[in-house]
Order: sequence, then structure tokens, then C-alpha cells
Amino acid sequence: MKLLALGLVLATASCAVFAGGDQSVGCFTSGKTNLKFVQIDRDGISLGYVKYQKSKVAIPLVYVSSTSEENEEGGPNQFTTKWAEFINGKVNGYYTVMSQGARFYQFEYKSKTNAITSFEDNTNAYNSDGTDCKW
Repeated sequence: MKLLALGLVLATASCAVFAGGDQSVGCFTSGKTNLKFVQIDRDGISLGYVKYQKSKVAIPLVYVSSTSEENEEGGPNQFTTKWAEFINGKVNGYYTVMSQGARFYQFEYKSKTNAITSFEDNTNAYNSDGTDCKW
């Protein structure tokens, strides 16, 4: 219930509130499906959304959990973050994002029927400064 309430609050929050925060953008592909993942961090809050290439609207995501794993070879830590997808005010599925350093390397969607779709980081889809996807 708390997750639903938090989702509704964040889904209706203005993006202007997060202006000036740290933003990460990922461009992902699975077969013919392309999507953009955006995470904005500010003041201890993470806001996320996905926008599929052919969709006119973004889907709000609510932060669920995050874990990190230390790299024994001295490289950047690996982070795994789980997000809940909200459609019409209800959890519809979950996204799991794995990153290391400045790059994403795994992105999965698990629907409420437990179907899993794996996406790959589409390095050719980023614009020149890495802030958006070129579809």
C-alpha cells in the first residue's frame, strides 16, 4: 500500500521539482522495441520513467530497491536497481536496471504475469551528449 501511495505522489509530481538534479538516460532495444529509461536523483529521492519509442506518454516508475556489489579488480561498483511500473495508478510490472560506472549493461522488464523481456543497451541510439535517445 505504501508503494502505491508513493507511486501516486511521484507520478503526479512536476518534473520541474527535479530540475537541476542528477539525470541518467539509458537507450535500450529488445527486438524491434526501443525504449528510453530516465532516472533523476535529487535531495535523496529517485524518480524514474520509461518512454517507449512509439508511445506518446512516459510511464512513471517508483524506486523499490538498490544493491551494490564491489568490483574486486578495482573498477567501479556494480549497481542493481529495481523499479515498479505504474499504469493507471496500479503496479503493472517491474524493471531491473544493472549498471557499472557510466554505462548500463542489463535492463529487464517483468510483467505482472511474470513474462520477462530483456533489453540491451543500444549505444548507437544516444544523442551526442548522452542525454536523449535518437530513434
